[in-house]
Amino acid sequence: MKTKILIAGFFSLIVLLLVGGRFFEGSGGAASEGAFAGPAPSTEMTSLQGGTISLADYQGEKPVILDFFATWCPNCRRDMPKLNKFYEKYKDDVEVIGVNLRENPDIVQEFISSRNITFPIVLDPFGRAAQDFRVQYTNTHVLINKEGNIVRIIPGDIRESDVTSLIQ
Repeated sequence: MKTKILIAGFFSLIVLLLVGGRFFEGSGGAASEGAFAGPAPSTEMTSLQGGTISLADYQGEKPVILDFFATWCPNCRRDMPKLNKFYEKYKDDVEVIGVNLRENPDIVQEFISSRNITFPIVLDPFGRAAQDFRVQYTNTHVLINKEGNIVRIIPGDIRESDVTSLIQ
């Protein structure tokens, strides 16, 4: 009986340390809003439709929201159609680019088509863009202002006020 209690206590401690570590990562991770600010990496990404998209193309023109997603992510499935509505409303003022994390292009295309997503989608098959932006989780949004600086990283669902905050 004592052995079972010790084992249960040990596993509880491990779980507590793992969960606690996510909340107290310190700066440098994208686990909390605003954890990484400054110039956006000059990342060039491969478009789902072919060709490349470079963030430098938008600098001085309009702000950009990068939406890091995966087709299997339930929060992404819920958030992307909402983000698409914001894109349709504000696309003249803010660019939205979906960044798929390490999935087969055919699966991504099916996902995007079935949800009528109209903003550009790029592929990150090796996780380089995620690494450049210090993104660790799906459903993370990187807000980049018109000058090409990261102003905020939003883990989780994005709100319309987050989009409009870039238009000024």
